[in-house]
Amino acid sequence: TFKHCLIACGGRPNYGDYPGGEECCISSDDIFWRKTPPGKTLVIGASYIALECAGFLAGFGCDVTVMVRSILLRGFDQDIASKIGDYMEKHNIKFAREMVPSKFEKTAS
Repeated sequence: TFKHCLIACGGRPNYGDYPGGEECCISSDDIFWRKTPPGKTLVIGASYIALECAGFLAGFGCDVTVMVRSILLRGFDQDIASKIGDYMEKHNIKFAREMVPSKFEKTAS
């Protein structure tokens, strides 16, 4: 579970077609308008924007997990992508690999 979810799909941010996405999640653009830090955060996607957001949130002390459907940085050199993933894991960013969301719902906090 998580309190806030950041969806960073690449290109223009969107919430996908996941039930509850627009009600429960914020986009990579929305994160910059928040007045308070998000805290524990699930970043969905492994594009450079998603990984960039995960990196700065972790740098600010947030507990961050990145949900990865298949590979990090699709379309980029995979040797470098692997090194970036290793570096991020060493700096307290967790990865939930081979996963995609099915729905989002609010729970009691």
